[in-house]
Amino acid sequence: MLQIDLFEKVQNSEVLELLKCIGIKTKVFKKGAYILKAGTKIDYLAVILGGNAVISKIDSLGKETIIEKLEMNDIFGHNIVCCGLDKSPVDVIAQNECEVLFLPFEKVVTPCEKLCSYHLQLIKNVMKMISKRNSLLNDKIDIIAQKTTRDKILALLESYRNGQKVFSIPYSREEMAKFLCVDRSAMSRELCKMRDEGILKFSKNHFELL
Repeated sequence: MLQIDLFEKVQNSEVLELLKCIGIKTKVFKKGAYILKAGTKIDYLAVILGGNAVISKIDSLGKETIIEKLEMNDIFGHNIVCCGLDKSPVDVIAQNECEVLFLPFEKVVTPCEKLCSYHLQLIKNVMKMISKRNSLLNDKIDIIAQKTTRDKILALLESYRNGQKVFSIPYSREEMAKFLCVDRSAMSRELCKMRDEGILKFSKNHFELL
C-alpha cells in the first residue's frame, strides 16, 4: 500500500500517522462484486491498490457504457464528491479480486490543526491523481467524438500505442464496444475490414498497426 502515487514523497512513518489522522481503510472485493453501486451514498475518494475494476453506467434503456477502466494506482469517486453529489450515478465493478483504499473526502482535503507537512503532501498527490484521471477522460471524449466506428477504433488504439508498433489494450471486445459506444458486431466487422486492408493485425487484445 505504501508504494502508490497517493503517498509519493511521504515517509512510511508519516503514512502511519495519516492512517490515524484521516481514518484510511482498505477492503478486498471478489470478481464481479460492486465496489460502488449507482444510487448509493458516497463521501470518499478511493484508490485501486491491486486488481482491476470498471466504471460503467446503465442508461434508461438498459444499455451499458464503460466510462473508464481502473488499474492499480487509479483514483475514483473524486468527480462525484467534488461536484457535491451525495449519491453515485455510476457503478464501479471489480473485474478480478480487487483491493481498494478508501479515504474520507472531507478529512483528506481539510488539513488538520497541526498543518502537518505530510498531510499537505497528500493533498498535492490527490490533486495530481485527479488531474491525471480528468486528462484521460478528456482523451475519451476525443475518441468517441470521432464520426465513424473506424475512426473511433483507430483513435482508441493510438491512445494506447505509445509509439510502439505492437501493443495491448486493457479491453475485451465487448468492453471495447461499450467504451466506444458502438455496436459490437459492427465494430468486429470494421476490425476485420481493417485487417484485410492491411491497416492492422490483432489477436484478442493485442494489436499491431501497420
